[in-house]
Amino acid sequence: MATLQLNHIARETSDVARLAAFYEAVLGFERIPSPTYSGFQVAWLRLPSSPDVALHLIERDPAAAPVAVGPGAEGAPQSQLPRRHHLAFSVADYDGFVTGLKARGTEVFEKTQPDGRTRQVFFFDPDEVLGMCMLYGLLTE
Repeated sequence: MATLQLNHIARETSDVARLAAFYEAVLGFERIPSPTYSGFQVAWLRLPSSPDVALHLIERDPAAAPVAVGPGAEGAPQSQLPRRHHLAFSVADYDGFVTGLKARGTEVFEKTQPDGRTRQVFFFDPDEVLGMCMLYGLLTE
């Protein structure tokens, strides 16, 4: 089994600035650099006592399928998977982990981030309770 490390927890929100201000003022999170996406806002935060784990706040897509629609269900297009609530892990052997998922019959949705170096695979736990899980793997140069 691959060794995983928690990378981040993502929250979807209709107001990124409001939610970020709450986490900063009430819980002591601090902002860290975040990517710029076309068409929606994000804020990446972390706790000073837990610098290796981030909280990603992502603007909800008003055109997305409603939250009541289960992950991967009809009405929840693959293109919107990365913006839903999710847990994210890092793994050293990305290709090996994805191969293992596929061997188990787990449906996967792969994507490369705009930086061109970060690969992601989205998949669901059997209960679809946690929403999606995500694994990061950096492409080697």
